[in-house]
Amino acid sequence: MNKKIFALIVVLVLLSNLALAKTLTVWITGHSNEELNIMKEMIDEQFSPKFGVEVAVTGLSWADNESKYLLAAASGDVPDVGSAGGLFLPELGLRGALVNLTDFPDFEEVRKRAPEGFYRSLTYDSLVFGVPYFSSLTVAYYRDDILQNLGLGPIETWDDLRRALPKMQANNTNFSLSWGLTNTVYSDINLFMWQNGGDDYTPDLQRSGLDMPGSIKGFTEFVELYTVYKIPMETPLFQGFINGDLAIMLSGQAMYANLMNGAPQLQGKWSLREVIGTMQDGEINRAATGTGWSMGIFKESKNKELAWEFIKWFTSEEVQLEMTKRITERITGSMFLPANLASLQHIPVADADRQTFLRQLEVSKASVFGLVSPNNRRRYLQFAAQEAVLTGVDPKDAMTKYAAEHNAEIARKQAEYKRFIERLLGR
Repeated sequence: MNKKIFALIVVLVLLSNLALAKTLTVWITGHSNEELNIMKEMIDEQFSPKFGVEVAVTGLSWADNESKYLLAAASGDVPDVGSAGGLFLPELGLRGALVNLTDFPDFEEVRKRAPEGFYRSLTYDSLVFGVPYFSSLTVAYYRDDILQNLGLGPIETWDDLRRALPKMQANNTNFSLSWGLTNTVYSDINLFMWQNGGDDYTPDLQRSGLDMPGSIKGFTEFVELYTVYKIPMETPLFQGFINGDLAIMLSGQAMYANLMNGAPQLQGKWSLREVIGTMQDGEINRAATGTGWSMGIFKESKNKELAWEFIKWFTSEEVQLEMTKRITERITGSMFLPANLASLQHIPVADADRQTFLRQLEVSKASVFGLVSPNNRRRYLQFAAQEAVLTGVDPKDAMTKYAAEHNAEIARKQAEYKRFIERLLGR
């Protein structure tokens, strides 16, 4: 063999081996081992051969993912791609740990794949630090058989529900929100705030929105469901729905899988619907909590372009749909709801239910990101709810009190983040 040809072959083999030796590291938060195995399987089958790279996937739990990401950012020993809840990614991003994804020229094309409301928790000013890949949302579940036996008409708005509750309760059935007074109560409260024009922050993010008129009105409606209309504070949703203690409840999409697989005796007796809403200008506002678990790229990554290719692949229509199908088919009782709206058009559920998920996602939104730690800000709503529901504090007084605490924390965080934000925005 000609020596030059032989040398060329050796070089090509070496380059090929080097390419295959490159490893992309991905940390994924909040999924079961079974789901992670399916994700790894698809990565090995499709992404690795296409880009000639090995992908090392590590699963993190919700309990400690934030501390692990913060430690990694502080030490510089970071993954290339990390997934987390939306509100945490901008916190990392503003401190310089994540890449501003709008720097990629095709970002806007990728952005359109997921509901726009998800980006509220991923954005600060013009900076965006994540792309959603998984949808978590709130929907309504109705025991149609019970409601029909009671002769109740359509229950589409909160006014409808308030009129129906006395008859429901007289017949030993009730309504439940998703979270009671737990530390996730913000999800229920936000729903009422948003439907009445309120929010956690003012539009410019400079002050708390908890004392906005719409926020106080929505919070008062939330409180009165417990104090005036006597809905339960603690009810096992799944069992309560099965035994008829609950004729209507709000919950996430996981409840859909639980009922489909764990309650065959209810087949034909219940339906999935959009969230109960508030009538505004002749239309029903059904805004509710919906958030995208999202992926960002670490600034210390040596493989930023490849990391972006991975995120684009992972959130693409074909991959999201195939991932949904494999998880649904192989893991009994699972419900993987992709963030890609195009793939949602084809998920393996009944047509009517698929359309309900789509309609709800289009009007759902994540909590807006502000500089105050999400955990701290959410405690304000939890404490306000507990004081108003359990001790009788006037709802307006409770929200005004915690809006003041929120404003004080916003001022502290503005000073803390000032230099980071100015550097990132080039001011």
